Amino acid sequence: MSDVDIIVLDVDGGAMLDECLASIRAQTVPSRIIVFDNGSRNPTGDADARSGRNLGFAGGANAALRHSSAPYVALVNNDVVLQPEWLAHVRAALERDPQLAAVQTIITRPDGRIDGAGIDISDGTFRQIGHGDAVGAPLAMAWGVSATATLYRRAAIGDRFFDEGFFAYYEDVELCARLRATGWRIAVLPVIGATHRGSATAPLLGRRALRLRTRNRYRVAKMHPGVGRIRALLCEDAKLLVRGRASLRGLLAGLFGRMKAEG
Repeated sequence: MSDVDIIVLDVDGGAMLDECLASIRAQTVPSRIIVFDNGSRNPTGDADARSGRNLGFAGGANAALRHSSAPYVALVNNDVVLQPEWLAHVRAALERDPQLAAVQTIITRPDGRIDGAGIDISDGTFRQIGHGDAVGAPLAMAWGVSATATLYRRAAIGDRFFDEGFFAYYEDVELCARLRATGWRIAVLPVIGATHRGSATAPLLGRRALRLRTRNRYRVAKMHPGVGRIRALLCEDAKLLVRGRASLRGLLAGLFGRMKAEG
């Protein structure tokens, strides 16, 4: 029996999901796959569990985790394709370091450039390290990991991954802040382990996606002082608003709204 469960949340992934699952089955280390259908209009026959409505990435991941019992649990987006050695690399890292709570590899885009090599918060905002850079470019030291494709230690995360008030976006940053605050370590391995199409399911949320992306950054900064800086976020959003890449409604909700579950 494998000591790793790999959770894949799906919303109408179709052929994209098939490609993701094929890459998981091709791993050199065995695992149990848990496909959680998160409110698809056309549910997949591969689902091990399903919800009648979209619970968001945060709620869906938490619901799927209740079907897992392994000491190591991975989250892999349905628009990700793993290299065959991905699980071997990340599992070995957790085995070597008992204080390591979560580990990812470098993730590339379909064009071969870097999608992300961990999360950087050094300028007061939240950035995917190396995003858009050529492979081989110098990379900053990672503060956190992205839930795009990451293996977590069950003893570190407990019975839930995320705060469901986030619904979607930046819930993985909040989790990293929580883990680090309780003494756990986080790592990004300097190997390419996955390819990510990027936001392939975001259109399902429509304009709500932009509002959530804007709002949730302020929520992280308010929940974890020192993890993100309000002034830096405001300066960045002032520029993004002009370009239509931030939401004024989301900004105000993040600054002044009450934290509550959404869905």
